Amino acid sequence: MQIKKMRNLHITAIILAFVLSSCSSPEGLFNSQDFAQDTDVILQQYFYAHDAILSPGDKITISIWGHEDLSIGSVNSSFSSNEATGRWLTLDNDGEVNLPKLGRVKLSGLNLKEVNYMLEQRYAVYLKNPLITVKVLNHFVTVFGEVMAPGKYAIDNERLHLLEVLAEAQGLTKYAAAKQAKVVRQNRGRTVELNVDLTNITAISKYNIVLQPDDVIYIPAGTDKTFDEKLQRATPLASIATGLAVIASIFLK
Repeated sequence: MQIKKMRNLHITAIILAFVLSSCSSPEGLFNSQDFAQDTDVILQQYFYAHDAILSPGDKITISIWGHEDLSIGSVNSSFSSNEATGRWLTLDNDGEVNLPKLGRVKLSGLNLKEVNYMLEQRYAVYLKNPLITVKVLNHFVTVFGEVMAPGKYAIDNERLHLLEVLAEAQGLTKYAAAKQAKVVRQNRGRTVELNVDLTNITAISKYNIVLQPDDVIYIPAGTDKTFDEKLQRATPLASIATGLAVIASIFLK
């Protein structure tokens, strides 16, 4: 009888601790009602494929094949083309940079293809068939949540797709809610969110969008992780409650 009573006290303590821990669990991310819109409409309006546009504050390098004296942070030389070398140009508030021989040139509002073409045309006045490569150093996307390697990932080519960056993040964890992946984007001062079901093979090509600088990819956790975390939080509380129950049973004899 006593053993049965103690077992019931222990079970009650676990249930109580579990309920208490669930009451203090944080709200899920990106649950705003602003996001409750048709996925196809969101996809067409805000996530259509287009190349990233340069804007004031962007850091770029310029490589002109065979002309290191005209290059800044050239990928063709022994100097690495990244922010750590200090060899880059920053678009000023007017979206301009000061280039050797050309002087001040406005680049903001153009994508990399357009910038390369324009500079090749400008430098063709001084050079024969110039081969120019422009690289942006500060365009990143952020991946977090249930991925193996969360963090910031550079957009170092003209187009980076959703599945590519998830592969760079080494895939999803066992707790990932793959049906509820989210891509969050800032568009003209408004936050928009695209929900992506990564388990839907027939639709994944449709939602394998071209990412833009500052996009956030979030992979939420499924209920299994929530249950495990609550159970971990509940166990110490249950132990305390059980101990108190034992002490109470001794003094109440």
